[in-house]
Amino acid sequence: MPVDPKYHTAEHVLTAVISELFDGIITDSRFKGKKVRCDYRFKTDMPLEEAIKKAENRANRIISSKYDIKIETVPRDKALKMVKLRKVPEEQDPIRLVKIADYDITPCSGEHVSNTIDIGRMEIRTYHHITPDTVRLTFVLHTEEK
Repeated sequence: MPVDPKYHTAEHVLTAVISELFDGIITDSRFKGKKVRCDYRFKTDMPLEEAIKKAENRANRIISSKYDIKIETVPRDKALKMVKLRKVPEEQDPIRLVKIADYDITPCSGEHVSNTIDIGRMEIRTYHHITPDTVRLTFVLHTEEK
């Protein structure tokens, strides 16, 4: 089953937010219909509920900012200067990059919306620690029908 571009782009936004706010990284993600589960490794001194709410609010501000999503394919050596390629096989060259304005650049082969406003509103539904420094959360999107 292909991943809905809205949800895939929303995962990129949330991952960028977790990185920005908590210097966190994504360790796993699963897309199941209209629900996404993500595992993030990060530490924070604030209560988890407060950290999750802060991340959700920041993600929704980015989504509502109407940032364009651009796809660029670049040689591997150029990509290495722009982003970390920890999940990209060494033999892959060139690298496809997904850019959310000047906010985030991520290597990715998936489908995405053309503008963040097309995502809708993110709601983080569940969250809990699966290890002391890893949080598992699920989110859904709410979009208005046109």
